[in-house]
Amino acid sequence: MNRLRISSWQLLAAAPALAVLAACGTTSTPASPPGGSPPAAAPAASLTVELDWTFRVPSSAADPLKLVGLNKADLAVSYEPEMFYGQQAGLPAVAVAAVVSVPLNGLIVSPKIPITSLCQISGHSVGFTGVPSDYAFYHTLLHTCHLSARQVPGQAVGYNLVRAILSGKVDAIIGGYRNVEAIQISQEMNKTATDFPATTLGVPAYDELVLVANARRLASDSAYASAVKRFVAALVAGTNAAMKNPAGATAIMQTVSQYKPSFLQVSVPYTLRLLAHNTSTKTGCMSLGAWRGFGAWMKAHKLIHDTPNAAAIMTDKYLPYPSC
Repeated sequence: MNRLRISSWQLLAAAPALAVLAACGTTSTPASPPGGSPPAAAPAASLTVELDWTFRVPSSAADPLKLVGLNKADLAVSYEPEMFYGQQAGLPAVAVAAVVSVPLNGLIVSPKIPITSLCQISGHSVGFTGVPSDYAFYHTLLHTCHLSARQVPGQAVGYNLVRAILSGKVDAIIGGYRNVEAIQISQEMNKTATDFPATTLGVPAYDELVLVANARRLASDSAYASAVKRFVAALVAGTNAAMKNPAGATAIMQTVSQYKPSFLQVSVPYTLRLLAHNTSTKTGCMSLGAWRGFGAWMKAHKLIHDTPNAAAIMTDKYLPYPSC
């Protein structure tokens, strides 16, 4: 049995799938929207997976790719944008599966602001962490709605995005996740926050979280390649099992997460519903065309300088399907 060292900066969004690699049932339960009611409980069954792993949490979002590239971690959960940054930096990293195959980032609006369509954001302020991609999302939003920065003033508020909304510092945020910050804001304010996914802002579709391996080791180390393939198969099986039993996945998350049960009872089922609604592709599959489109968008917004080569940083070869 191979011990895999897995590095992840943002595990919460991926955790429903990762947490149920070892146990989940088969009863399907509808998931809840942000701020909604938790699903009814369902009996759990077992799913045996022949894997052994060790998790480690790095200090920044860029570190997982670096750790994999330097052989200090065998796998990492990272972001599609980071894959293009890594390519530009010459890191030998390749995405081998989509963990969360839909965008989670986007615009989250305070429940105090009664808007029902994206471009009603005119006249309201937007806060973001200050990372370059947030600015690109913000300017894409302005372009989509034919608005100016004066009409929708933006400001960097750091990483405490929820507090920026709760304190009234800004009316909306970019950089938060609809299955995390949107729910936290809704629960804190006892009213549902409106969210608009990145694709609504005009950003091309992308995989929010991906599983990353070392490309050179995959080509040269058959034992490593085999272990990665088995891990990917387990991830797919766990994700599918979780989607069939959100209540079982939620129960597992409550035993391994520091988040409040009231939050997990909404966030986990909602995350799984987002995954289940992406019916155009099999679990874990990635679209080369979509990656090319997103890479081109990143270059157009000067997030990267080199011409991206999406085919070199993603592969479906290790998924448990003949083809995607």
